[in-house]
Amino acid sequence: MRQNKKHLSGRTPWLAGTAIAALAAAGLRCWQLHSAFEPDTGFIIPGSQASVILVCAAVMAAAWFVILSIYQPVCPKPPEGEEDHRWDVIFLDAGDRVYPMLEVAAAFLAILAVPVLFVVGMGQFRLYQDLLAAQLQIPSNNGLLTLAAAAGAFLAAIGLLQTAREGLRPGRPDKARLAAALPGVAGCIWLMETFRTHAANPVLWDYAPHLLAIVLGMEFYLDFAGMSVGAAHPRRLLWMAAMTVVVSAAALASTAAEVFALAGQGGSLCTAQLGDLCLLLSQLLAAAGVLWRLPPNLEHPPERPEAGPDPIQEIQEETRDE
Repeated sequence: MRQNKKHLSGRTPWLAGTAIAALAAAGLRCWQLHSAFEPDTGFIIPGSQASVILVCAAVMAAAWFVILSIYQPVCPKPPEGEEDHRWDVIFLDAGDRVYPMLEVAAAFLAILAVPVLFVVGMGQFRLYQDLLAAQLQIPSNNGLLTLAAAAGAFLAAIGLLQTAREGLRPGRPDKARLAAALPGVAGCIWLMETFRTHAANPVLWDYAPHLLAIVLGMEFYLDFAGMSVGAAHPRRLLWMAAMTVVVSAAALASTAAEVFALAGQGGSLCTAQLGDLCLLLSQLLAAAGVLWRLPPNLEHPPERPEAGPDPIQEIQEETRDE
């Protein structure tokens, strides 16, 4: 019981600060969408109060998380000559059920985005082929990047499921290394597709929070994978996870508004915006899982799990005995 209280106290500043900042960012983004854009042209109103306060809140949240990162207790480095294996087992703990559940939920949301993005990409590809065959003006989007984003979402789901499995039933740490990097690779594809979609939009505030959320999520996943491959930056990972949650919450506010607007107009919900909504929620939950798991275990990393018996070796020994 005492150990559980200690773990909860280690998580509290990060979880409470991130939740407050995320709610504030989402609320300010909604306020900005309703008050900071000209109703006729859709252009941003220069110096609007909502935009200024949103930027200030993001800067203040980033500074607060820097302070938390600096004062985060971390176990000392091992003596010289000993290999540093402090961090590669932090996420491989069978005693914690919350972290695997959050990662499974994140994987479920990522897999939900796959059919949505696939249908959207195939529709764009067919339209491109039809206009090309009719020798009409073809669109700039042939749907291939959207299909690649669907494949990336599938890879992200596989990686998150494997990460959740390792968090529930610890095995060999090297199994989780590639899995943890898959969502980061998927984020690169997602970033290219999102930037291509909004590149011609002159209103930067329409898509800046979305792009920033994807970039932070991609960096978060790569730092997450670095915990298992000898390139660990645990304090930076905490900062990345917290800011990923905050900026993803702001991006979710605008993406959800677009989805609800399409639903109100009677249009199809199978759109790129719905896919983005699922992926933003996925990376938000994955980052929340890290904020739950990492802080109480930086000072006292768990014991390295013992490797299970090799089934091939067991079969060879049984054959030799016979």
